[in-house]
Amino acid sequence: MEFRYQATGAAGQAVSGHLPAANQAEAVRLLQQQGLTPTLLELDAAKGTKKRGRASAQDRRLALRELATLLKAGVPLGEAVESLAGAHAASQIGEAFSRVHAALRGGARFSAALSDSGLILPAYVYQMTAAAEMTGKLAQALADAATQMEYEERVQQEMRNALIYPSVLVLSGIGATLLTFIVVVPKFANLLKNSRADLPLLSVWVLQFGLFVKENLLWLGLGVLALIFSVVAAFSRPGVRAWAWRRLAQAPLLGRWLVEMEIGRWAALLGILLENRVPIVRAMELAQEAVRLDEMRFKFQLALRDLRAGKRLADALTSTAMFAPTGLNLIRVGERSGELAAMLRTLATLHETAASERMKRFLILLEPVAILLIGAVIGTIMIAIMMAITGLSTSVR
Repeated sequence: MEFRYQATGAAGQAVSGHLPAANQAEAVRLLQQQGLTPTLLELDAAKGTKKRGRASAQDRRLALRELATLLKAGVPLGEAVESLAGAHAASQIGEAFSRVHAALRGGARFSAALSDSGLILPAYVYQMTAAAEMTGKLAQALADAATQMEYEERVQQEMRNALIYPSVLVLSGIGATLLTFIVVVPKFANLLKNSRADLPLLSVWVLQFGLFVKENLLWLGLGVLALIFSVVAAFSRPGVRAWAWRRLAQAPLLGRWLVEMEIGRWAALLGILLENRVPIVRAMELAQEAVRLDEMRFKFQLALRDLRAGKRLADALTSTAMFAPTGLNLIRVGERSGELAAMLRTLATLHETAASERMKRFLILLEPVAILLIGAVIGTIMIAIMMAITGLSTSVR
């Protein structure tokens, strides 16, 4: 940010100019350090920060982390919020914290002001801040919320990274196959026109398909692009994404990996909510809403129903058949010792580690399988061409 100022010096002289600063309070402090007394200080609209678009999940997480750091350092809440609004001015985060600051000055609670600010945050952040306001541990609650958001970002990033390698292998195989059909196969297409050639049926199919691909390459390319855009548009719909998650959950290796990841995510979130004094029923509601697999969410809803009926958490989760005896024992010990939140954190770590190991095994198996499939396809094409050449040589003799 850049401010335009007019000030009076120590000798009474008038001074004016521009000064970069994070907010107005910092600009005043910088002028006073120079021995100047400001008489006018305003944001220079012509040189202000260019307005940015919608804040990313990482931007929102970092903003919460910054606020938690300021509060832990002893900065009053109102001043900390004002500082963040100035530091992120002309962005969505700055506008949201400006609204929070205005609401705080009007007497609103921070959790309510944050909820009405327009800043898109997970639902558990508002519940954690509301509970922290009653316990006086707002800084720790915000830090825990940022930690959970970071954990969820890391899980999503690991899933994306895990899918990159298979995608590259598949696309490479498709590309190599298409290149063979476009460049190599058409060079032998004249064999189809040779009446003396006794071509095997496999050779005829491969050569005809190669000619078809070459002659209709433009339309096939447009069709592939249309298919890609259709898939992207379909996956932007929540119903299609839910269907895809269900199908992936039923896959032999990927399915168990997804279940491990979701259980770890659920346990980590539930543990953080309980640590911040969110009631266990409400914490269960928020944690199960974060689960992406419909079948798992339904089972957690059944466990929540038993919890409301008076059962202990470990007993309610036993009927879901999703947890190993070790996990249930951890929860049971946590309930008996009063350390349920810590045990849930341990459970989350166990499942995250197990999911990571499963993904490593999946990738170890995927590489040779993909190479074999790609080699089999290209090898079949080469065999078909060699059979066609051999058939022509035999007929000539």
